[in-house]
Amino acid sequence: MKIFYWAVAIAIALTILAVLFVPGVDDLVEQLLQRYLVRAAR
Repeated sequence: MKIFYWAVAIAIALTILAVLFVPGVDDLVEQLLQRYLVRAAR
C-alpha cells in the first residue's frame, strides 16, 4: 500500500511540475479533470 501512496505522490508532483514549466499542459490537465468530474457527477 505504501508503494501506491508513493506512486500517487510522484504523479501529483510530476503533474505540478509539468503545469508550471511546460506550456499547454495546464489546458490538458484542466480538460482531463473536467471530464473526470462530469463523469463522477452522473
